[in-house]
Amino acid sequence: MTLSGHNHRAVVALCRWAAAAGVPVHAVARNAGDPIHLTPYASQVFVRRRSAALDVDEVATWIHILCRQHGYEQVVMAPSTEFFNRFLLRHRPAIEAAGGIVPLVGEALYEQVSDKHAFAAMCAAHAIPVPAVFDGLPEQLPFVAKPRRYLGASSAQQVKPYLIFTPADREQFLQREAVADFFFQEFVEGESLYLLAHIARDGKVTASAQENLMQQAGGGSIILARAHDFHLEPQARPYLDMLIGAGFHGLVMIEVRRCRRTGRAVMIEANPRMWGPLQFMLDRHADPFTPLFADHGIEAAPATPGPAHPYYFWSGGLSRSLPPCTFHNFSPDRFVADYARIAASDLFARDDTRRLHQHELSEA
Repeated sequence: MTLSGHNHRAVVALCRWAAAAGVPVHAVARNAGDPIHLTPYASQVFVRRRSAALDVDEVATWIHILCRQHGYEQVVMAPSTEFFNRFLLRHRPAIEAAGGIVPLVGEALYEQVSDKHAFAAMCAAHAIPVPAVFDGLPEQLPFVAKPRRYLGASSAQQVKPYLIFTPADREQFLQREAVADFFFQEFVEGESLYLLAHIARDGKVTASAQENLMQQAGGGSIILARAHDFHLEPQARPYLDMLIGAGFHGLVMIEVRRCRRTGRAVMIEANPRMWGPLQFMLDRHADPFTPLFADHGIEAAPATPGPAHPYYFWSGGLSRSLPPCTFHNFSPDRFVADYARIAASDLFARDDTRRLHQHELSEA
């Protein structure tokens, strides 16, 4: 079962994989405007959420509906968003009692990987390079303000990072946020890389990597990336060894920067959930879903490899309403020059998501 309406790039990737693998996926729609309704996977929606808030009794009811309608004994809860994952971990006993399978590690380890301050400390303890940390709010620019935890201590709301490049950025940060909820790191310039992986319970790793080329402003979602071999490099292995040694299993995406000055791969953050570029991992013939579900007793049909797309491109992430994109080792001129090849890899310009693609472009 997957929650839809948020992180729809990853939800579509899951639905595409499941259709090819013969694995049933059932979706909970956010509302009538959920993007899943613009795809063939709308037929897999079995219920619509009553509100944006999640209620454990309502989730248990969804599980009971699926078990009753399809004869399931248990239902795997797809780790579709950070919000949903933390909800599942907080209410794990009740969800498992209802027949739900939570494909996540324990809450303490999950938070150690997901919370930016804790994961930086974990990496540093294993001699994995991390950005330099300032003792307090820096005067020098640029720097990065990162939340210590997913929820702010003062607001109990999700807290997001800030890239501080100008005095105006710094002032805006101070007006909006409680400084105590953040820690402060140097801004590392260089190649922007993602290590994408699934670690099975037996320690077997399925991995891929990408170099990010275009990103929404302010550290937003990746719009354009190309394949990279970072997952095969010696600098990638310590991350995987550390996580395996800690008992971690499941999906994880680790963002690193190849520092322009030192050449070292410096850890930026980790996300132990489904992520937007999942389709690119599948397009590169690295399948994280088969071992994820196999760990919980669900076997998938062997995949038939499709074309190995050279790019990950989410044209729907471009919008005239947003600030200009950030480019990493790339430029607007190169984007225009290579556009024909880039557009051929568009995430949603495919047969099953044409309507969704048109809808996103109409809003851009």
